[in-house]
Amino acid sequence: MEDTLFSRLDKFMQYKGLNDNKITVQTHIAVGTLGKQRRSGKGLSYESIVKILNTYPELNPSWLLLGKGEMLVNKELQPLQGQQIINEKISTLETTIKKQHEKIDLLISQLDYMRTQIAINQGIERKIAQHFDIDLGKL
Repeated sequence: MEDTLFSRLDKFMQYKGLNDNKITVQTHIAVGTLGKQRRSGKGLSYESIVKILNTYPELNPSWLLLGKGEMLVNKELQPLQGQQIINEKISTLETTIKKQHEKIDLLISQLDYMRTQIAINQGIERKIAQHFDIDLGKL
């Protein structure tokens, strides 16, 4: 992959979980501008770059513009982003656990129903065996 401003911006977007639409909303860049500038191959305008850098202070300008240095300027912001990822994962896991509890409750209800049916059937078998004087223990 060619190392361009857009390839670096894409890498940052992937890191942050962003897409063109989210960036345009957060930076107040006109809708469609990123896509149009990406397709034209001309790069980003000065105004767009400034808006991106002002919105994402952790993004290293030297890295974005020149490919020099690290992607992130302020390493102190990384734990905050890590915490956000952890919180999102916890939320996803909580949702999964809730669904599993609902399924477990349903399975327990089905099991109770089956046990009741088995007990009813065993009672019927005993009555039939008594009626015909059959010893079920010998069967």
